[in-house]
Amino acid sequence: MKKELTTWEAACIITGYGIGAGVLSMPYVANIVGFPASVVILIVAFLASYVLHLMIAEAVCKNDEGAQIISCFSRFLFRGKLKKVLSVSFFVLMALILCTNLATYISAAEAIIVGLIPMSGLAAKLVFYAFAASVVFFGLKVVGISEKYAVSAIIALIAVLAAASAFAPHNAINLKTGSVNQILAYYGLAMFAMSAFFSVPQAVEGLNKDKKKIKKAVFLGLGVNFMLILVISFCALWASGSITEVAIVGWSEGIGLWAQLVGSVFTLLAMLTTYWSLSLALSGIIEEMTKLSSRLCWLIATLPSMILVLFELGDFMELLRLGGGLIAIVVAVMVVPAYRNARREVPGESLVKGGAALEILIIIAYIMMAVGSVVSY
Repeated sequence: MKKELTTWEAACIITGYGIGAGVLSMPYVANIVGFPASVVILIVAFLASYVLHLMIAEAVCKNDEGAQIISCFSRFLFRGKLKKVLSVSFFVLMALILCTNLATYISAAEAIIVGLIPMSGLAAKLVFYAFAASVVFFGLKVVGISEKYAVSAIIALIAVLAAASAFAPHNAINLKTGSVNQILAYYGLAMFAMSAFFSVPQAVEGLNKDKKKIKKAVFLGLGVNFMLILVISFCALWASGSITEVAIVGWSEGIGLWAQLVGSVFTLLAMLTTYWSLSLALSGIIEEMTKLSSRLCWLIATLPSMILVLFELGDFMELLRLGGGLIAIVVAVMVVPAYRNARREVPGESLVKGGAALEILIIIAYIMMAVGSVVSY
């Protein structure tokens, strides 16, 4: 099957990577920080994320040595005698982090599937893995199509819950702005929710490096995440029986127990879309670094996540999950100098309009994301 994606399919790969089930934790913090402040923070996070993702896209477009982020760093950032060592070390670390994240989604999906369909935990894990990994087996185009339908279903489910919320008893939404720590904590969550770094190369590849389509796909991909977070947050705060750390729990109390079922399906779809985008990115990274066949790289990218879950290597997984947030920030900060070098070394129209001042602002934005991820709210 051809690899070329439509703009919407490319956008959905980006949305699928970023949406995750974590958005259901954001209304709780939005209530603490105040809804008006949370909207402003979301807008800031969206704009910073949009610029950074365009920087990644430009570096990929200008890289003639490969399409993945690691090869971009190898081409435009890692220099001198340590270039090979840095590239391989970063590849190994990223593979471990991404694989562990995939295992997390399999583990989390188990409880949801068992709640929806009576079966053993092991069977639920195997069902999720088989369905999620098999889609990625067929490559970029099939993932793009699958993401398109899954994201469309997610939008429809949230629309149903939003419509039902309009008829539910409503709460007084907190309009007061929270403390600095609370603002930073929510900002950190918002930036993580809009981080889809490793899906951008797949979108660029599927759009044949068409810069107009790339800009549109990145905007739409992050924009859908932005709108979903905004709608979920407002409706959960408006209609919840009580504001709970997992939004759907309190939300379903306010509009009816059937909402719990809809929320479970939404969460499961969010996990699937993230697994697809994440494992597709990991498979591409492995293929580019090892030069192995695409099918073998698919197996290397997906099977270890299932093995981690089966052997319940909890401590090991928890350690790497903690490192995942740090790596996301490190990657973000590394993108800026890599993009700067790519822009200087390879002539051509830039996707990002702005000079050194904008680059400094983006670095600051991601440093603040790091701060927000560790402060207590």
